Amino acid sequence: MTPPLLEATDLTKVFRLKSGLFGKRASHTAVNAVNLELAHRERIGVVGESGSGKSTLGRLLLGLTPPTLGEVRYKGKSHAQRRSRDWMAFRKQTSLVQQSPQAALNPQMSVGNQVAEPVLVHKVGNRNEALARAAAILERVGLSSGLMNRFPHQLSGGQRQRVVMARALILEPELVIFDEAVSALDVSVQAQVVAQLRSLWQELDLAYVFITHDLRIVRHVVDRIAVMYLGRILETGDIKSVYEWPRHPYTRALLASVPTMDPRIRNVRPPIQGELDIAKLSQGCAFRSRCPFAIDKCAAEIPPLREVGNQQVACHRAEEMTPAATAQMETA
Repeated sequence: MTPPLLEATDLTKVFRLKSGLFGKRASHTAVNAVNLELAHRERIGVVGESGSGKSTLGRLLLGLTPPTLGEVRYKGKSHAQRRSRDWMAFRKQTSLVQQSPQAALNPQMSVGNQVAEPVLVHKVGNRNEALARAAAILERVGLSSGLMNRFPHQLSGGQRQRVVMARALILEPELVIFDEAVSALDVSVQAQVVAQLRSLWQELDLAYVFITHDLRIVRHVVDRIAVMYLGRILETGDIKSVYEWPRHPYTRALLASVPTMDPRIRNVRPPIQGELDIAKLSQGCAFRSRCPFAIDKCAAEIPPLREVGNQQVACHRAEEMTPAATAQMETA
């Protein structure tokens, strides 16, 4: 059996907080006991509301943030075992595409120099070779090499995002984390960038994690999906199975919140109701205060992530979540 390209085991990140000069120390668990595997050339989407821990998970996978507990292994080697030389090799094989291209680009450097920079940093070519590779990768992501001498403020938002993608791909990495990479773009530009990403994936030997809150987009760019809520993965499975038959109430609510283009259909009530009860996070299911299907067991036991049908689901009532049964419970 081929080992996974990337493997996270019981990955946990706790941030220590302090309010005021003499404030009481507190903590926030951003990622909570996450297990995740990514095969070579596999595409996985990580979705959830803002604050669910998606971006922190992405930084943990790339070793940009150290975990509190658990470990990440890339090609069988743990991040905790890496030394300076190992990290340089890892950085060459992996990359990050951030949400805001405006913030990711240096306003005082030309596009060509910024895209070429990784080649020079990792010493895989001289300046002329780096610029030639930069021109080639810009063409590959759908931009003209004539933009090489322009500066970020002279480009549109969609062009800047493609520049960031070009810089991330110039060394032909095996793993890329896309962290809300298209959320700041308007819908028409999003569609263009998504189409370009699908084309690049077919051309390159690339695996990626696509982090987003937008369920309209993610279904078109991934093979598998992981749904996060308050640091935990509540449901995961292949994209077709999860969209056709979501087994967790939170996944159902997220999918119900996706706008439809059909003018005859509208959301009569908010898909996710209720308020988050912080007091209920330490015991039982964290989603129960907002869940229409919660029972007493949900308050007493944290549901483990387990196999249910074609998915893995962290819900005590997952077997009951048939389309007919949930429709009946929702109207009751």
